[in-house]
Amino acid sequence: MTPDSGAADWSAQALERRLAGTATREYRSKSDLVAETVRELIADGTFPPGAHLRQRELAALFELSPTPVREGLRRLESEGLVRFDVHRGATVTAPPMERLEEHLRILVVLEAFAGELAAAKMTVERLQELRTLAAAHASCQEGDPRIRDLNRRFHFCIYESAGSPMLLTLLSFLWRSFPMGPQFWRPHPDSVAEHALLVQALESGDAERVRTVLHDHVVGSLEPIRTDTPTASTETTATTLSAHEPG
Repeated sequence: MTPDSGAADWSAQALERRLAGTATREYRSKSDLVAETVRELIADGTFPPGAHLRQRELAALFELSPTPVREGLRRLESEGLVRFDVHRGATVTAPPMERLEEHLRILVVLEAFAGELAAAKMTVERLQELRTLAAAHASCQEGDPRIRDLNRRFHFCIYESAGSPMLLTLLSFLWRSFPMGPQFWRPHPDSVAEHALLVQALESGDAERVRTVLHDHVVGSLEPIRTDTPTASTETTATTLSAHEPG
């Protein structure tokens, strides 16, 4: 893909912000830091499919030698997130539609279960947080770059309320498998309406209703993903680290 003007600078800033947020984390190695950070930037769309990742530029931004950067990227290659080419270096891959559909089917089950658990444990504070996030999400217009982040925070507020560390870990891993988020294909008005239904169901403590709404919410992405027709609300201008040189 052809990078936008200034894309490298924008991505550098995004990476610097992400690195600032890793200060309190513990990593087994420097390559772990690289793999985890770049994985998150792929997941949130900063590095979209087709983005070229220059190892030397990444090494400078991480303030590391090229070796741990290369090892981190090779780990992401083993996960299917990037591929290496002799001339072009590392490139973010576009997951096959069959894999995305499979992951959505898994997400249907886990998210519905998380909602069921959350319904029994939801606190007043968490409900208010959900209302605030739902309102902010609903106030966005089609194409607003805030939609993806607000949607993620809304869903993770529910996951965290379930009180299951293992379930939260599995759901976090699943979300990372969708470069632009699992609701990438959902029309924004549909998501807004379903978020409102979720808040109502959680307010009433109706676990079965929460399960049903979450199930339908995720299933709603299956048909568009089969036809590969992302909605206008998700077509944002994610930027990349450009590569005019290999590695």
